[in-house]
Amino acid sequence: MIETGTLLLLCHFVGDFIFQNDWIAGNKKTSNVACLIHALTYLIPFIILNLLTPLQLLLVGGQHFIQDRTNFVKEFMIFKGSKEFSEGIFSPWSVVVTDNILHICWIFLVVSLI
Repeated sequence: MIETGTLLLLCHFVGDFIFQNDWIAGNKKTSNVACLIHALTYLIPFIILNLLTPLQLLLVGGQHFIQDRTNFVKEFMIFKGSKEFSEGIFSPWSVVVTDNILHICWIFLVVSLI
């Protein structure tokens, strides 16, 4: 049987990448509707596998909306001293990786504490 942690990671990647289309990716930073659709479709794998409680779904989906709708990741990277890393030759992948790490850390925090 697959461990819960592995399933949570798989759900994150399927929801964040497989279920995200070009329209969502291009509009989620500027449109509440696009970002809300993304946050809701992102949760589908978690719901199908029944991995999160309703409260956990709300917290994970809410954080996903806020992080993806704002410039939090780039601002976080600049705050921690990684401005060149966020804008230089490693960009945009440095931002994508940081974004995913923050999402995954939040998921595991929510699952561990609630």
